[in-house]
Amino acid sequence: MTRVVRIIVLIFLFAQTANAQYEDFETWINFTLKGELSKKVSYTIEPEIRLFENASQLSTWQTEFNLGYEALKRLDIGGIYRFAVNFEKPNYNRRIHRFAAYLKYEVKTNRLRWRYRAQLQNEYVNWNSSEKGTINYLGHRHKLSVKYQKKKWKVNPSAGIEYYFSISPYEERGDWKYRYYFTLEGELNKRLNAKLSYKRQDEFDVIKPDLVNILFVGFEYKPKFLKMRKKKTKK
Repeated sequence: MTRVVRIIVLIFLFAQTANAQYEDFETWINFTLKGELSKKVSYTIEPEIRLFENASQLSTWQTEFNLGYEALKRLDIGGIYRFAVNFEKPNYNRRIHRFAAYLKYEVKTNRLRWRYRAQLQNEYVNWNSSEKGTINYLGHRHKLSVKYQKKKWKVNPSAGIEYYFSISPYEERGDWKYRYYFTLEGELNKRLNAKLSYKRQDEFDVIKPDLVNILFVGFEYKPKFLKMRKKKTKK
């Protein structure tokens, strides 16, 4: 398994080096704090920075808050709020507020874990401070992923595809983009996981898109606080 991981990491690095010769790529660095408020209510807090110009300049920093509720055994419903600041234009920093509601369904088949999420989201750019007033961007997003898990493996692979479709404003209605990715995830200790992922994005009818290749580095931490303990059953 160690040899396979090394080969895949080398493929990641080679792909990024090759793409950098003719198009830019972004590097996303993410940290996730994950826990539970009760047996059915979970939360995540995700600060993230995004770098561009071959990871030499700051593109975006953001923080996302996610609250989920287990409505059924395999079905979760939840809400998301994200605040992001975009620095790509020196004289105009975009402040983005995103509100979203989602449904997430997960099923296990042998060593495979399938997960599907449908999300409706609305973004407000420069809330109440733009020339046109409050501008909102409404759209829906769908994500399908599959993860292979084996107890003896220290690193587990996963792959998926994400699709976004724009509803409003009118001039962007019908625009869509999709993003597919391959990820390696490993446990550093009982509470800390690490992720390395390559993502590729494509936009419909866009000859020279701003974003194509993404290198994602993430860490997920599960703290002791706000964690529900299982009650011991008396014999």
